[in-house]
Amino acid sequence: MTLHGDAVIIEVGLNEGAGRGVNPHVPITAADVAADALRCRDAGASVIHWHARVADTEEQVLADTDEYAAALGPIRDGGLLGYPSYPVEPDLAPGHRLDHVWALHERAGLELAPIDLGSVSTVPWNRHLNDFVGLEWLRTQSGVVDNPLIFVVDALERARGFAMVPTFGAFDVGCSRILAMLTASGRVDGPVLHKVFLSEAWAVGPMPSVRALELHLEQLQSDLDVEWIVVPYASSDPAMIEKLARAALDRGGHVRVGIGDSPVANPTASNAELVEQVVNWAKDAGRPVATTDDVRTRLGLS
Repeated sequence: MTLHGDAVIIEVGLNEGAGRGVNPHVPITAADVAADALRCRDAGASVIHWHARVADTEEQVLADTDEYAAALGPIRDGGLLGYPSYPVEPDLAPGHRLDHVWALHERAGLELAPIDLGSVSTVPWNRHLNDFVGLEWLRTQSGVVDNPLIFVVDALERARGFAMVPTFGAFDVGCSRILAMLTASGRVDGPVLHKVFLSEAWAVGPMPSVRALELHLEQLQSDLDVEWIVVPYASSDPAMIEKLARAALDRGGHVRVGIGDSPVANPTASNAELVEQVVNWAKDAGRPVATTDDVRTRLGLS
């Protein structure tokens, strides 16, 4: 089963940790996020991801249910699917990482559960300097995004109990292999969203390339009930973002873009303008763009 007419899901990573000093269009407050999400909807997006931020300092508050709920309400009212990030503080047990997600489901109708597959190290690399960056900051952190198998299995069971659809994150090739295993074990019965992150400055997984994308796809058996989305991440190269997006479109996949994902690649573009680029690439590939209703029907959401 696929989306009607081979339609393309366009997801947007609105802000992540990007500051307005990098791109003046990055949304910070809940009101900013909601307004920007609706502009992206009008441009062709159907799925929105964002990080809760503090207005004055732009600090990320990744478990703040109130901040997320303030944006999620208008996003849902605007006909979009949206979902939050999660905190990774070293003193927070993985089992409690998604407490705000379950609370948002009950309080604000959150429908997508962000569950990332596999643990990965934080390796910030600047290819222009040929050196690591942020080493002093890393001394105060765990340096690992910790997603152990038990956390993943338990989160899937919780999401199933709430009739939420998982949106998986695969930061390395092995993470896509884990999705196949979870499906074979009966813990994933689809349909699900699966994001393939191909990252430049966060040096995890293979270097971004079409071959790297294909390595991920080789881990996903053809009978998996999954819609996969390429995420060019932490990239400084707009040409590589376009190359990966077009490769995904040619292979039947979907695309995520956004200021948050790669703020320096297009430092003057708005999120809606980045969505418009993907719409044009989809037209070149002969594929229509999915509406949120299309995506809801595909995922079995009422």
